[in-house]
Order: sequence, then structure tokens, then C-alpha cells
Amino acid sequence: MTDVPVEQLMSTDLVTIAPGAAAADAAKRMLETGVSSIVVVDDDGHLSGLITATDFVSLVRRNEPEDVTPVEAFMTTDVVTVSPDDSVEELAEPTDRGYTHLPVVTADGELVGMLSTTDLTAYLSKHRS
Repeated sequence: MTDVPVEQLMSTDLVTIAPGAAAADAAKRMLETGVSSIVVVDDDGHLSGLITATDFVSLVRRNEPEDVTPVEAFMTTDVVTVSPDDSVEELAEPTDRGYTHLPVVTADGELVGMLSTTDLTAYLSKHRS
């Protein structure tokens, strides 16, 4: 059960935004799509950063809700990622450290999916002994 590759569990229907987009636009897209994170990608589809609902809480606490701050100013840039070939067992460390959204990137940095703790929990619940 733990040797299942990440690419079998990850979501590929990603909500993305450009680094220069306004924070209000990112929040609007997250609300419209019902996601709790949005992936920041460059023009080539490479991961630039990640914004979660927690990031917005911090931003709103410091600024006005209709802030025009570009997302690149408050996104997480030291993003922990996983490979499509990583196994469920290899996800133990980042999830134990509290990461709830793990972008899935290829060896050359191309974003191909997102694995959330919700995806992982659903898989483990379905395959319990």
C-alpha cells in the first residue's frame, strides 16, 4: 500500500495564478473554485510559489481585504515538492512536518499536479486493512 506512486493520488485539475496577479484576484479564484490553495506558476508552467488560506489570513490581518499586493509578495517560495514517482511512504516526512499541500513537479521543475493531505487520507481510508 505504501509503494503507490504519488502520480496515482495527486490532483491534476489545478487552480493556478501568475506571480504578478493581485491578491484579491487570487482570493476570488480560490473562492470561486472552492480550493484551499492556489499554485503560482510562471509563463512556462513552472512552480514559483504556493498560496494557502493561511497565507490570506496573515495578509488580511496586515492589510485591507481589497489589497492590490501582488501574490509574489506573500506567497511561500520555499515550497516543499514531491515527484510523480515518489511513493506514499516517502510522503511521511513532509506530512509529519505539517505540510498539507505538496505540489508535484517533474525533474525539470514542471508542475504536473498537487497532492493534499485530503487526497492521501482518502487513499489510505479506502485501502485500510
